[in-house]
Amino acid sequence: MRNVALFVALLALGLNFGCSDDEASPSSLLEPPPAEEGFQLSMTAQAEPGEEVWTCAVYDMPITRAAAVSRVEYAQTPGMHHFTLSTLGLMPTDDLLPGTYDCNDLYGDSSLMENQIMFFGGQGDATGRMNLPVGTVANFPGRLRVIHELHYVNVTDAPVSLESYINAYTIPQSEVTDSIFGVQVRDENIFIPPRETHSEWSRCVFNEDVNVLFLASHMHELGIGFTIAPFDGTETGDIIYSNDDWHIPNIVQYDPPLVVPAGTGFEWTCTWQNPGDEMVTYGSTAEDEMCNPAMVFSPFSVTADCEVVETSDGVIWQRD
Repeated sequence: MRNVALFVALLALGLNFGCSDDEASPSSLLEPPPAEEGFQLSMTAQAEPGEEVWTCAVYDMPITRAAAVSRVEYAQTPGMHHFTLSTLGLMPTDDLLPGTYDCNDLYGDSSLMENQIMFFGGQGDATGRMNLPVGTVANFPGRLRVIHELHYVNVTDAPVSLESYINAYTIPQSEVTDSIFGVQVRDENIFIPPRETHSEWSRCVFNEDVNVLFLASHMHELGIGFTIAPFDGTETGDIIYSNDDWHIPNIVQYDPPLVVPAGTGFEWTCTWQNPGDEMVTYGSTAEDEMCNPAMVFSPFSVTADCEVVETSDGVIWQRD
């Protein structure tokens, strides 16, 4: 499982890193908030004609003390497959040095990806925003080192400039009443036969009581359907989340939040249509597939997890 606190909620390409205290990052898409109201994270890249770009910028958050983020807005180049913001830990670290990386090289055998805590992300929409309930925040420590990831496939015959800007708006700690965390669950045992429409499902249960504020989904371009239903540990209920557009997955907010006691959770089902002549399996590129639900919840707990207990193929994937 790749942890996610989505504040739904994670290479020689000429990248610009996130803004710092001393130097603001000008944006043609989204102006940064006033310093007393929040901060901006940003990166840019270039996609050459016919090129698939999956690139990661590593930099420190432009804050020197803890920040309580209550809402977020973003703007990006239209057609972005995804962007994410993540970290390898909640304390300052030099385990991963600032710089620009080809994400394929950075993640390598996926061991680094396994330790990531993703805290925000989005896909095809050019703009978006998200508001947490009054008094509920995502807390971030000062100088948190982040991985800002962009994935884009340029199908045109002209270069495309890629931009990604995220504004985080804060409130005083005295106004905070609750905070969020989250998980993203995945199954790497995906096999989509050639020239078939194929579905697979998985079920997970939480190990702690949580209140789910947001659900989201992630598939690649063969995906034609993603559904989520409550699972009480024995029976599956009616569908509460549905998305048929892999390129712009829904991030659905539940108000009031979904009360999920320990021992209960969700069943999610992915359906793909494979028109090709080759088997398609799990992977990070546009030619591979995924079936990942994301769940954002309160109260904040780094030990809360939705643990997979059953799958349609009988194989429960586990990280090493």
